[in-house]
Amino acid sequence: MSDLGILTLGVLTETPLWGSHRLELLARLLAAAVLGGLLGWERSRSEKPADTRTMVLIAVGAAGFAALGIELANAHPVGETIRTDPTRVLAYIISGVGFLGAGTILHSKKSVRGLTTASAIWAVAAIGAACGLGEFEIGFYVFLIVFALLWSNWITHALFGPDDEENGNGQGNSNNDPPPDA
Repeated sequence: MSDLGILTLGVLTETPLWGSHRLELLARLLAAAVLGGLLGWERSRSEKPADTRTMVLIAVGAAGFAALGIELANAHPVGETIRTDPTRVLAYIISGVGFLGAGTILHSKKSVRGLTTASAIWAVAAIGAACGLGEFEIGFYVFLIVFALLWSNWITHALFGPDDEENGNGQGNSNNDPPPDA
């Protein structure tokens, strides 16, 4: 099976179906899925609409598009003039996911809800794109920062209780309700 090639841009290449390049690509996509899934898990614990499956799909989709950009650029021999720019893929991911995130924001007369979830969706796309480009360190650092920020409300809520504005003592009830806008 190693002598079978894959079809890339209409040309049969010498790359084996499960060679080291393909395993690296799979690792990139799986890293995006794991990191996006962990952030989605946090969103689902906060009872937000963009849960684990949504975040995994966004991260893996962004990783897939980023990896496609690299594959298109590498499909031509070095020195050959190409008219592809893999960085354009990133620009379209940013704007496309921005529209997706905007759909999670609800505006009413006195409040705006969903900004944190919209921002998390955007950050998950960045994590996915970084993993798709093979920049695991960047993806992991973005994940750490976003996860810590999202969990800061949970930690504060667990340690000090919810803010109780009525009696002003900051020591609310001890139920397990998620913190507001977590």
